[in-house]
Amino acid sequence: MSTTIQFFNCFLSKNGIKTNVSVSDFLDGVISLDEGIRYVENDYGAFSLLEMLPPTSNPNNNQLDRIVGFASYRDKKPFLGSRGTDQRQEISGDILALTTCLFIPTYHLAIIEYNHFGARPKHIEKYLNTFLPKHNNENWYFELTPIETQASFTDIRQSGDIRSIEISLDLLSNQTHLFREDQSEINSITYRILNDSVEVYRQIGANIATLKLGQGRHRSNPMDFEALINLLEVLDTESDTFASIKVKYFSPTSQKVTTVDLKNEGYLKKVIMEEENSTAFESVGIGISEYYYEQSNRLASQEWRKHVSEFEYGNLPIIDRYDKLVTHE
Repeated sequence: MSTTIQFFNCFLSKNGIKTNVSVSDFLDGVISLDEGIRYVENDYGAFSLLEMLPPTSNPNNNQLDRIVGFASYRDKKPFLGSRGTDQRQEISGDILALTTCLFIPTYHLAIIEYNHFGARPKHIEKYLNTFLPKHNNENWYFELTPIETQASFTDIRQSGDIRSIEISLDLLSNQTHLFREDQSEINSITYRILNDSVEVYRQIGANIATLKLGQGRHRSNPMDFEALINLLEVLDTESDTFASIKVKYFSPTSQKVTTVDLKNEGYLKKVIMEEENSTAFESVGIGISEYYYEQSNRLASQEWRKHVSEFEYGNLPIIDRYDKLVTHE
């Protein structure tokens, strides 16, 4: 069994400006809260920062790194049973999936396990923002920015020349969301092209579908580049509904027409622990850390410099629940 990990830059920002405040101090503040306060329900579901290895357990002796486990609680529960029998037993407790993350404040880096049933990066980002103040002149945010590969939006944006977009959909997926933002904010053209088409396909019972936008041989009448970029930017590439998002464009980097799959190639991901059978939180966290320090030569350690040239100095704000009034006993 293998583990897939994705790389992100992470920052704490105040009033829209990235600060030098350590993410490890922030996480220490969250884990110190009462377990009932750490449990959060929001539009994405129910989550909690459930576990965190202390710095003394860090396999590479880095006192700043934090290995963290985020729980995502499931509403629909499976059953307990025995193979080869008709036994079926309801599960009385809550079911959760744990997503393991390694935070490396030295490089403003977060390495997050891909867990099909667990918390996704956007879930973790929204969850952690629950504990930062956003009022008056204290608008704090925790930011996760995916690290792009060469086959990424950056290269496509700079091309100015998209030849076609082909989106393959898995209509059997339990996930129904398609867009990053709230649907009420989605560009109307994008919404009609994708959302309405998916609804029609599902109504007729299709299991898979492919949507393709292209100009064929009519190069004298190219498609609206900005409209296509807007379409791509609002897609939630983490949604399992998307099997692939292939873009054919003229790459300014390679100086040739290139096809990339933004679903599977656009962001920095790695497959690790291919010979490891354990899925335990500690095992996955240590595996991620060992891969980063011992095998990858500290991959993406300087990517944060693309996002900031100078930090604003600041002090860690009070960590508490800010999504609703919290009563402490």
